[in-house]
Order: sequence, then C-alpha cells, then structure tokens
Amino acid sequence: KSLGRTAYLVDEYWPEFEHYIQTNRTTQDLLALPLQGQRWHKANYAWNPHGFQQVKTVTLMTLRRSLASRQLSAQGKSRQQQLLKNDQQLAKAYSKWLTYDVTHIVVMQHLLPFLWREGHLGGRTFDVLMTRLPLSVLQDRLDQAHCKHPQSPTLGDFRANPKLVEAENQALQSARRLMTPHTDIAKLFPLKTTLLDWSLPIVATPPASGKSILFPASALGRKGAYGLREVAQALDLQLHLLGPELEGENFWEGVKVSRSQLDPLTGVGLVVLPAYVEHNPRLLLKAIAHQIPVIASTACGLEQVTGVTSIPAGDISQL
Repeated sequence: KSLGRTAYLVDEYWPEFEHYIQTNRTTQDLLALPLQGQRWHKANYAWNPHGFQQVKTVTLMTLRRSLASRQLSAQGKSRQQQLLKNDQQLAKAYSKWLTYDVTHIVVMQHLLPFLWREGHLGGRTFDVLMTRLPLSVLQDRLDQAHCKHPQSPTLGDFRANPKLVEAENQALQSARRLMTPHTDIAKLFPLKTTLLDWSLPIVATPPASGKSILFPASALGRKGAYGLREVAQALDLQLHLLGPELEGENFWEGVKVSRSQLDPLTGVGLVVLPAYVEHNPRLLLKAIAHQIPVIASTACGLEQVTGVTSIPAGDISQL
C-alpha cells in the first residue's frame, strides 16, 4: 500500500465510516464524494475533505439526482430502479479518477457491483463499507416476509437484476475486508468483517418524556408493521406513528393511534421497530442517546448497543 495510494469512494454520509476513514487515510489519498457537504451545508454529504491529496466531486450530477429523487414515489419498483441507475452513474463518474497509482480502494457497497462489472477493481485490493445486506440476502429476507404476509403490496414489489446480484456476490467474496457497524450484516462474513461502533448523536435538550410507544417508520411490511399491528390489537396498545400507510388505507384500523408532531421522540417512553429489513437505524440511535428504551429486531443491527432489547424478526411471541 505504501507504494501506491488509496481512493475512498463514498456517497451518503455515515459518521461511523467517517471515523474509520479519518483514522486510516494518508496525505497521499484520494476522496471522491458527491459534493462538498460542509461547503453546501448538506448534512447528508458532510464528509471531512481535509488531509487528502485530492478531493473530487460530481456536484452537478448530485443536484440533478436530488431533484429527480424528489419526483419519485416514496416506495415501489420505479424508485428502486432509479436508485440503482443513480448508483451506476456515480460509480462510472468515480471510475475515471482511478488512475494507475491507485492500488487500493475503499468503496461504499452500493457502488461495488458496477465497479466490479466494469473491471475497475481488477489488479487492486479493495475494502467495502457495508451499508446494507447483500442483494441476494436482502431479497431472501423480503421473500420470507412476503410468505408470512402475502397480502402485502410492498414486500414483493421489486427484485434486482440477477446479473447485478451475482456481480455483488463475486465482489464481496473478492474483497479484502468489509466494514460495518451493523451486527446483522457483520454476521454474514465473520472472518473478514470489522465491526465498527455505532455513533450516537450528540443530543442537546431532551424531548419531553412520556409513555407513548413509537413505531419509527412508515407502515411497511419490511419494517414489521404487520407484526406490530397484531401485538397492538392483542394488548390494546396505543401507538405513536410516523409516515404514511404504504400497506394500504386503514392499515391501522382496530389500533389506537396518534400521529407524531414536531420532534418524533416527544412524549415517547418506548421505541419499537420489529423490522425484517433496517440498514440505517438513525432514529433508534437518537432514542438511545436520549435514554429512551428500544425494542428492535436483530435486522436493525443494534445487538451490542446498550439500551436495546433485540428480538428475532417476525417473532410475534417474543415481541
């Protein structure tokens, strides 16, 4: 590695990966990011660009991408297809900066299959910043959930191209190391995964405490909405809700519900997320920082975090 340099290829900001990069980068290295978030006051791209030999951005592409994503529906096949197309475009833009002297790459996972397929990782070592389950595992999880809840209009709405799934699997097998704070993802590749610590947000004034039970997601099958509805009906619970009812109108019929106002954690005494899929549990981490207890499925990846009770996804009796 000392003979060449490392290229860090990133997208959406994760504080856990920021800490990893700042700890490991050298002054010879390259950082490629969508835009300079600190300059543009965009928290979702707030990577620290200082200390790199080169910093490359694709600002115009990023602003166009942001505009296009606002016009997409919140869920569904067309949105997923557009997000994959965005990933492909970003990977292609970054690839032109992978000059001969870049001997090692640290890349965010969603860019990985495209760089692999185009041959940009050949002859180099590379590490992967894991932001989600591999596509093959993700689709299996959604299929299992769909078997349990065949009435769901969302659990079967999208599956990736098999060639893309295969490219990602090959790349993950060939990667030198994988990094993630997500315990469920880390279990998939125990021999080559470095488990990072989750970064708790720094909290100022805590929200007004209370006894509400918050479901911190839209009503979606993959977020465990069906299981929580069943438990809420059986135990006559009142739920505090965020987001729209994407599983259909009147989804929460038979459950006492209230809608969240400004701060979603105001008046909350417990946060419950029995998800089948949850890759980036930021609101749960915020609740933990406020010392609000959390019940979350193992799919949320928080098993080693104090203040979290982890249960198996889809296990109603445990919930």
